[in-house]
Amino acid sequence: MDPDGGTSLLDGPQRPEVRDSGAPKVRLGAYEGPLDLLLELARAQRVDLAAISVVALAEAFGTAVERAIAGRQVPLSQMADWLVMAAWLLLLRSRLLLPAGSEADRAAQAEAAALRRRLADRAAVRAMASWLEERPQLGREVYGRGAREAEPQPVPLADITELLRACLRLIALPMRQRVYRPNPPPLWRVPDALARIRDLLAVLPGEGAPLAHFVPHSGERARTLLQRRAALASTLLAALELGRDGALTLQQNDIFGEISISAQTQSQGWTR
Repeated sequence: MDPDGGTSLLDGPQRPEVRDSGAPKVRLGAYEGPLDLLLELARAQRVDLAAISVVALAEAFGTAVERAIAGRQVPLSQMADWLVMAAWLLLLRSRLLLPAGSEADRAAQAEAAALRRRLADRAAVRAMASWLEERPQLGREVYGRGAREAEPQPVPLADITELLRACLRLIALPMRQRVYRPNPPPLWRVPDALARIRDLLAVLPGEGAPLAHFVPHSGERARTLLQRRAALASTLLAALELGRDGALTLQQNDIFGEISISAQTQSQGWTR
């Protein structure tokens, strides 16, 4: 018996499960009925295959196939299934013709025993699946309980006197001590770049020099990558300011090419 009060999943006689597959009905003397049922009975050893004639089986199958072809109502795939059934029956029947006690007979008996075990295992699995399907399913027949309510956590006790004293100490702090003043990093700025460009313009050759010549490459404000990028940007902005005022000339021959600076004043402070 099942512990839940039902029947065990393996109780009851094991019968071959045969559905109506539209198999042809054959009449073989010892058997009369559908071909698929005869195959199931033969596999379960519930029919005497020795009493069935191989010739009669072949003739009955041929007649059924000819009738199905003439009727034009049976699909080709279904007739292929019939052929597989008939082939299995002929295989099982032919094994009975082997001499008793021979090596081929023993191999056939071992294969038949293995087939019976597989059929029994399949029947047991089907019964188990049916038993599991009939049990109450979570979320369908039965439902889970909700989560337990969280217990309230105790609130830590605080000393009101000490809290007020801490607030008084914060109020008594000077305003200057509570103002956040960021510490800016040491960067090369535009005023520094303007002064450097004016100093170098005095000794600049007539053909000019590239923009990188005016960027500082050493010193405290040119150590990191961020500082070098800031110095380059500040130098370019300073050069544009001086070019707008007519103090120098910026020239760039190609797109994204090198920018050169010269002290020669032209009508246009920026040429490309």
